[in-house]
Amino acid sequence: MAKTFVASAIAVVLALPATAAYAPPAGVTAKLQPSTAEEAVLALSESGVNIFVCKPRLGAPGDYAWSFVAPDATLYDGARSVARQTSPNLWESTGDRSSVSGFPRAAQNAGGDNLPWALYLARPAGDDGMFAGVTSIQRVNTRGGVAPTSGCTADNAGAEQRIAFNADYYFYRPSGR
Repeated sequence: MAKTFVASAIAVVLALPATAAYAPPAGVTAKLQPSTAEEAVLALSESGVNIFVCKPRLGAPGDYAWSFVAPDATLYDGARSVARQTSPNLWESTGDRSSVSGFPRAAQNAGGDNLPWALYLARPAGDDGMFAGVTSIQRVNTRGGVAPTSGCTADNAGAEQRIAFNADYYFYRPSGR
């Protein structure tokens, strides 16, 4: 009897879909909501740095500012590393090498030195893999990541700053897909 129960339990688990829908994040304004025809299929946490370089400010002779270069971050499913972001608005799976690009649609201030929450229109590269079929991406629960507000002068032009950040990402596909 115990063997029958275990075999039945395994059969039920194997019959479940590979990806389950995730509850949408709390505290998101209406402008950051994806279409009601989409559902969250991946919820990943990201940890890394945004890289900035001290450069002359365009149109302001003698003035310098920190300019964003690129992120250097890892996305996690729980404690497991599953993707990387090393180019702005491009996420790549470390397992199947699928990728998705995001194009900003809306943003919501996250306060202080935090990156804004954002909603992106998504364009996956290819029809297979972790990011296949993704149509929208939300960035929420951001901590850190914005450019320094001081310390960029002619004396340190070309200097690099790496600013730590964390964020949660929700990846959406059309409902029922």
